Amino acid sequence: MIRHFVFVKFKDSLSEADVAAMVERFAKMAEEMDEVAAFEYGPNNSPEGLTKGLEHCFNLSFATIADRDAYLPHPKHEAFKEVFVPTIADVMVFDYEVAE
Repeated sequence: MIRHFVFVKFKDSLSEADVAAMVERFAKMAEEMDEVAAFEYGPNNSPEGLTKGLEHCFNLSFATIADRDAYLPHPKHEAFKEVFVPTIADVMVFDYEVAE
């Protein structure tokens, strides 16, 4: 299992409704793609203050590295990025393979 985390700070100019729309679009894209085994999302609620300004996390799970690698250049993912990337001020992506 591969975990693909996308940590995001949306631009300050976005309203809560704009952010909610992006979350919905991300979830819809993930749901439509066979490569994605699971999708989770949540805004930061850690009291530690160690997020370096990143406020939202999207977690996609893939059964295999091949599924993740097929997802990255997939036309649905590329089309989503065209809408998503202009809304973000900062992003960090982190992937790892779950140890068995």
